[in-house]
Amino acid sequence: MTNQDLLYHYFSNSLTAEQEVVFKKLLETDAEFKAAFEYENSLKKAIKSHESDVLKSKLQEFELELNSKKTHAFNYRYLAVAASIVLLVSWFGYNTFFGTNYSNLYQDNFIEYPNTVYTITRGDDDETLEREAFVAYETQNFETAIEKFDAVSETGAQDYIPFYKAQAYLGLENTHQANVLLKQIVAENTSDFVAESIWYLALIAIKEKDKAQAKTYLNNLISNYNYNQAKAKTLLEELN
Repeated sequence: MTNQDLLYHYFSNSLTAEQEVVFKKLLETDAEFKAAFEYENSLKKAIKSHESDVLKSKLQEFELELNSKKTHAFNYRYLAVAASIVLLVSWFGYNTFFGTNYSNLYQDNFIEYPNTVYTITRGDDDETLEREAFVAYETQNFETAIEKFDAVSETGAQDYIPFYKAQAYLGLENTHQANVLLKQIVAENTSDFVAESIWYLALIAIKEKDKAQAKTYLNNLISNYNYNQAKAKTLLEELN
């Protein structure tokens, strides 16, 4: 994979865990790569800022025109102008200009964590509950995955099971149950997935429009862990 491919996958939020390691290493060691990343990131912000200025200008023109008229009579021309404003808001995104677009931030950054703990191969005759759970997880059959993870827990589960169970809940958009599990992982601080849990807790807070909580989680991640640091810093900039 080329450096340009890595940048593309970063900004489309599709880096794998292995690619993310390479990405972070290049940011730290390759000045040219870092410069390309900063250029792309600045360009993204500039486009967003330009779109904001365009819409604000249109809204100001519309307001001035309305204020210049002394009559309140219905006017089809005003309706056409208003419709144009609505189209602009729809095109650029209402929250982009009138507040944080929490939904877009969540969707742009959320992706189910890949199965990195249990290898599944064809012809494998292992019929354990754990294998069945991860087969269901990898095929996005999240309800079955949760049932199997629950069954595994009853037989003495590995410490990564709660994390993947939380991921399955997120796949079903059940952020409440996922939140409970992820907070427990962070509180116990014995799993290999503490940093990852903090990242997903931040995303849940964003989805629930809790900016203060999201920023707390992101700052914790940046200060204490290496996982998704670049993305966490970008998200903080979006929330500020």
